Amino acid sequence: MKRKFLVLGVMLSCLLSLSACGAESQSDASSNSKYPVGFFNQTAIENYANAVEDGYFENWYLEGITPDNFEDELYVSLAMEIDKDEAQQAYYLRGVDESKYLVYKSGYTSWYKALEELGYGDSKSLADNLSISEVSYSFDKDGKLVVDATIQGTKHSAIMKIYLNNEFEPTDIGVTINKTTGEKLENAGLNTLLGMGMAFAILIIISLIISLFPIFFGGKKKKKESDKEITKKAMDNTINQIAEQEDLSGDAELVAVIAAAIAAYEGSASTDGFQVRSIRKVSKNWKR
Repeated sequence: MKRKFLVLGVMLSCLLSLSACGAESQSDASSNSKYPVGFFNQTAIENYANAVEDGYFENWYLEGITPDNFEDELYVSLAMEIDKDEAQQAYYLRGVDESKYLVYKSGYTSWYKALEELGYGDSKSLADNLSISEVSYSFDKDGKLVVDATIQGTKHSAIMKIYLNNEFEPTDIGVTINKTTGEKLENAGLNTLLGMGMAFAILIIISLIISLFPIFFGGKKKKKESDKEITKKAMDNTINQIAEQEDLSGDAELVAVIAAAIAAYEGSASTDGFQVRSIRKVSKNWKR
């Protein structure tokens, strides 16, 4: 019994040591990173997440901005740095930086596509139906700050993931719907059926193409020979072989017999006055 308690105590000590190491590593990542702890605190990050979802995305949606007209409506304000001269009432272009524009366009497109699944009543109740319910942040393996904000809708919730640099500027924004296990299985089943259907359709098309090969590339089929033609060719070949191998100058009667046999087989009258009769073997004793 004492031995069991000793083993249990050692295991608990190891688990506590591992958890302490993990907490220390997370604390070190926060304090030793490129992000000032006093500036990048929980409150500031929550305010930023709300500003992105509520101040930017929801307002853009209410203004009628879509992924299709995003460039026409917001390129100037997001990509161009413009200074205004109050004295001369003139504007001067200081520079163009498309990185911020591209990040917000990608993030807004992702949020826009997830909006239907998140669920909301109408445009007037959009602000009340969508809200940030929870915000957390961590550092990835490259030391970059990652913000996870939970967006709550009337149908589903979603995770809005924001990557921030040390200037508090986003480098990437994405929104992913949180689905139940049943919904995930349903989507997996539909994807499987679609994949199998596509595979069968491709196989059917390939089979049809192969079946058309004889029509386009087969040409004319060779005419099937009848038994009569085959027999005639065989006899002709036999006669030719005999003619090549033997001298038939003294065998006129044999040639006449073969010709008469061919004529009889073809159903025509005997040629050259020859008639086919049965041949009987004559006994050699008749001379005696």
